[in-house]
Formats: sequence, C-alpha cells, structure tokens
Amino acid sequence: MKPEFQADRDNFHIPSDAGELADSLVAVMMRIPDGWGRWIACERGWYSIIIEIDRRLAELDPNYVVYQIKQKCGDLCFYFDPTELASDGIREMMNEIVIEGEKRAATTCEECGFTGVGVNKGTGFRVQTLCEACRLSGWG
Repeated sequence: MKPEFQADRDNFHIPSDAGELADSLVAVMMRIPDGWGRWIACERGWYSIIIEIDRRLAELDPNYVVYQIKQKCGDLCFYFDPTELASDGIREMMNEIVIEGEKRAATTCEECGFTGVGVNKGTGFRVQTLCEACRLSGWG
C-alpha cells in the first residue's frame, strides 16, 4: 500500500453531500478503528438510516465498533462488532437492529431517501436502490 494512502485512510472522509448530517456521520466514523479507513460508502439517501442504526446500537453498547459501512449490489452493508463485554442477548438485539436497517435501505432510494426499488443494469443483480425520479434523472 502506498504510504500516502495509508496516511489518508485514517482521516475522516466526510461525504460532500452530508450537509446537516455531517456531525452525526463523523460520530459514526469515530467508531471505525485505525487502519480500516473512515468512509461511509453510500449516498445521502441512506445517511439517516445509518445514523439511526448507530444511535440504537449505542444505546445497547456505547463502545461498539464499526468496521465498514457501504453499498454493495444495491444493499446497505453495516459491519460492526459489539464489545467483548456485551452479552449474547445484547449481541442478538444489535444484529436485529442492523438487519432491520439494512432491510429498510433495500426499499429506500440511496440518492434521495424516498421509497425506492433495486435497479439493475441488465446484469441480473441489483446495483443500486433508487426511486423512479432518481432513476429517470440520469442514473446509469
């Protein structure tokens, strides 16, 4: 890995479209350990879902760790670990919160946050979740 990338990886990469959600996204990125890269790799429409997942997880385990948050094939992927002190019951509740948020994202336009559906580019798998207006406004 190039040294300049290695040094930049641990900086906070706040999305340019974060607006009023920037501070809340930074709070989520603060949970990402050094060496993992502090990015949230999706569009604005899912930021509120990510912030809500974080808020609910932190209520159960204030020191939980995030490893990666990204869009993959039209789905939100929220990778985390509870602290070692979390009981199995807390871990299960945290997993349920993440699954619930990921399911919500599957029907939320990644661009604008309105109701969306998985869209593909003829490859047979979803590559983004979009509402009709965002899809027609030049996606692809």
